[in-house]
Amino acid sequence: MTYTTDKDLWQCFKQGDREAFTQLYNLHIEDLLIYGYKVTSDRQLIKDSVHDLFLHLWRTRNNLADTDSIKFYLYRSLRNRIMRNSEKNNHVAIDYANLFENIIGELSFEDDLISNEQLNEQQQRLKQAIQQLPKRQQEIIQLRYYHDFGFDKIAEIMHINNQSVRNLLHRAITELRHHFTPLLLFLLSRLGVF
Repeated sequence: MTYTTDKDLWQCFKQGDREAFTQLYNLHIEDLLIYGYKVTSDRQLIKDSVHDLFLHLWRTRNNLADTDSIKFYLYRSLRNRIMRNSEKNNHVAIDYANLFENIIGELSFEDDLISNEQLNEQQQRLKQAIQQLPKRQQEIIQLRYYHDFGFDKIAEIMHINNQSVRNLLHRAITELRHHFTPLLLFLLSRLGVF
């Protein structure tokens, strides 16, 4: 059966429809793993947390709240579970070293603007600048520009208020601007970062 909306899929899953649960899993597993790898470098922690998340969803499906955005619900739940599991294991393995690997890899118009050597240098500077940001700013940039969540959703995922999201994002962008030439700022603006 094909479900027309997230709401329909979620409702059928909550009613115990195994096909809906399978579809839910298949639609989101890859994105959840990718997001998990952006939150921590501990692959086993990610796999365990994703497994725990889906097991928890199935077991508590009758008590789950309704949602119009399954993706948002799963991202927030996975982030919480990773944090909880990492605290339980007595370590926090957050790693944002490759935060924008995919975005940087998608710059297809750069060959017309600058040489490959200059681009590689700028990409390295961008990676280094992002890595120097505080972890929460890195996460906000990732959620906003890589996963395309709005301010309200980011606030809920990170358990902070909307104004804090805006403030942290503004600080991060301001800091990044100090590291780059006008040409790189142009490239980043084309990506929607600025």
